[in-house]
Amino acid sequence: MKYKCQKCGFIHIGDLKDGYYCPLCGTGIFDFKEIESDKKEINYKRVYVSPDNPAISRIDEKCIDCGACANTCINTVNIRYKNPNKPICINCGQCVLTCPTGALVPKYDYNKVLDLIDDQEKTVIVMTSPAVRVALGDAFDFKPGEFVEGKMVAALKKLGFKYVVDTTFGADLTSMEEAAELKQRIDNDDVLPMFTSCCPSWVKYAAIYHPNILPNLSTCKTPIGMGAIYLKKFFAKEKKIKADNIVVVALTPCTAKKYEIENSDCDYVITTSELALALRENNIDFKNLENKTFDELTGSSSGTIYGTSGGVLLSALRTYYYLETGNDLTPEMILINNKDFYKEYVIKINTKIIKAATVYQMGNLEKLLSIKNEFVFIEVMNCNYGCIGGGGQIPMPIINMQEILKKRSASLLKQDKTAKIRYPYKNPIIKKVYDNYLTAPLSKKSMELLHTKHKSLSKEFS
Repeated sequence: MKYKCQKCGFIHIGDLKDGYYCPLCGTGIFDFKEIESDKKEINYKRVYVSPDNPAISRIDEKCIDCGACANTCINTVNIRYKNPNKPICINCGQCVLTCPTGALVPKYDYNKVLDLIDDQEKTVIVMTSPAVRVALGDAFDFKPGEFVEGKMVAALKKLGFKYVVDTTFGADLTSMEEAAELKQRIDNDDVLPMFTSCCPSWVKYAAIYHPNILPNLSTCKTPIGMGAIYLKKFFAKEKKIKADNIVVVALTPCTAKKYEIENSDCDYVITTSELALALRENNIDFKNLENKTFDELTGSSSGTIYGTSGGVLLSALRTYYYLETGNDLTPEMILINNKDFYKEYVIKINTKIIKAATVYQMGNLEKLLSIKNEFVFIEVMNCNYGCIGGGGQIPMPIINMQEILKKRSASLLKQDKTAKIRYPYKNPIIKKVYDNYLTAPLSKKSMELLHTKHKSLSKEFS
């Protein structure tokens, strides 16, 4: 038997049982109508991708209507459709990673960027997110998780970017501001727990489904947001470049960053998979490139671990501990408890016990919300294992996905153990930024440039 949902058009094959809900719009069996056998109906199971979606696109001729994308969106990303006529997308691109035919892809912007590189009037600067350097090698026969930072920088220089800088610089700025904000909230017992705001998919999810907790989200812009405004506001003056002639490009593992920059000083986002395409199309032999180093703006290893689940929280806690004590928070001072669907972090600061948590994937977040008041600080990431599992990464064999993600995470954490600068407040570039431009975290200038307000999207999708 075939039944059609009268609200969204989804076709169910087989008998309908009590308790069944439409996987696309969530309606119950009372809104399904039996299809007569002599009528031809399309079994439409895929998610709707709007033409103006800034993050992802569908190549229709590759789509086999298998339903993998809808299954991912509903069961993994936890999207609940309030109104089938207003499809919800948090731009995370997890459907891209589970599409078996490559019909879903990041919205390609790399050719626009390459055209701007050729424009002699433009100074094109690229910022590189930490998670890219442990996934880009997958496209060029490196071992899963292999750290290819040097070759990545060399490849970007080969493509013609004027400056190649590290988004870990922006991550260090974020940690400084976020730790100061956390301290202020704890000291004043004001709107706790505080949630991280680095993941645009999580922020959009909260704005749609949980607008009541938006005051709990940190007001900090993301590392890309902070890095971009620094490049246009201060770096431009240092290099005597007209700000209008600077084009800031973020290289990220994340398709949702394409949505985020619609209200940002960053001009373009290209994903890990887009960079791989650009290198192949320009005949750049990635595997045999000599390692190169970043131009000037780099961060501590606390910025590097932003790329994996727990990294943002750990970096902010390190900085918060320093603000409270003047000392470094070392690994043996942190008690980490692995729970069923989240991790708990406990540290002691003088007479205070600070409890924090990290969680990834929105289904797990929903469970954590019921116990959120046990914590003062919560890191939330939409994607599996955090940014290393972003929708803009090189697609992985699904059967090996968990193993590959673990290797990517371990590769970033290894850098933290061997780095010369492990703490944001010890980064001399960060010291210079505050001494020369911002004065201090949460200063009037910092609040003006590095912080934002979160707006509810609940009515927009009702």
